[in-house]
Amino acid sequence: MVSACPTCGKGCKKVRRYALHHQLLAFKGNIDQMHTKLSRKMNMFMEQLYDGKIKLDKTFNDFRERLRPGPLAGRSNADLVRYRGNTLEEIQSSIRDFKDQVVQLFEDDIAKLAVFLGISPVFVDDLPDINLCYRLRFETLFFRSRLIIVEESLRMLGALRSLGDNSEHTTVLIQGLEALTTDEANINMKALNTIITECETKNLKRLEAETRLIQMCFHILLKDLGAASNLKVEGSLCRTLSLCRTYPDTAGVLLVTYNAIKLVLSGERRQGNLYTRGSRRIWWSWPVHKVGNLEECVHGHQYSASTWPGCPECGREVPPSPKPEPVNPKKFLDEDAFVVAMRTQTFSAASYRT
Repeated sequence: MVSACPTCGKGCKKVRRYALHHQLLAFKGNIDQMHTKLSRKMNMFMEQLYDGKIKLDKTFNDFRERLRPGPLAGRSNADLVRYRGNTLEEIQSSIRDFKDQVVQLFEDDIAKLAVFLGISPVFVDDLPDINLCYRLRFETLFFRSRLIIVEESLRMLGALRSLGDNSEHTTVLIQGLEALTTDEANINMKALNTIITECETKNLKRLEAETRLIQMCFHILLKDLGAASNLKVEGSLCRTLSLCRTYPDTAGVLLVTYNAIKLVLSGERRQGNLYTRGSRRIWWSWPVHKVGNLEECVHGHQYSASTWPGCPECGREVPPSPKPEPVNPKKFLDEDAFVVAMRTQTFSAASYRT
């Protein structure tokens, strides 16, 4: 805080105008510093999720080989399923706690400070637009972690069924795991509707497309389980494709993932992969930010100018190509000329036969 007036030298520790001025000067710097910390944290969690998924893939065959049929193996099989289902529990808890105890509080405090400074008479025009998106990104990471576990639960169900064991222990284990997996997929798919709505409100084009793809993955899992889904698939697919085409530099990196998921929905492929190179590229780029290079796009999204040439959420917009006007063939048809031509052609043919 400014300790004294630069003109008269009077102490101004308790003068409200100087206190507000000091907060305003530090406003952008505080967001810049937190952007660096939150970006590194996002990247760390994403790496942990990616490593966790790779670990689950590598250890699945070992898990399947350790399953045993028969009533005597019931407890052992249940322990294997429980341990595997809790593989990412620590990561999920870390993401949720950090989101609720750090990110949410930071965004709330910044919003309150912006309102407070906005109603003050001190340099109102210098206030940046505030459209913080950190919490939504951590929400997306959390649902990615839930998707990995639900996918793994479906694989474990397949392994248990392949035992061909009709004992009571195995039957109860399969039924319980199937019920839990179905409930989890439904809960997460419905919860993502709120995230999608917030993304639309905040103009987060890339994050909206990614969230819709995650939601469609939950829908696919419900179909594989034979459960009902209330997701309006066609509408969500059209919206996602529109985002990918309209914003090719941001949402467009998810076009490969979109195509893969669409093939799964049409039955041409068994599963889609959210972890393509394009979908990971932006997540890996967050920690590259250097303090002092924070910029805001026209929608108020904070991004690193040292990392991206433009906002990684909205980016360059390519308007859709206009639909061609329907052609009216009548305007190209001269009826009189057509009749004369046909008569001439008929006369020529008759003369040739003669």
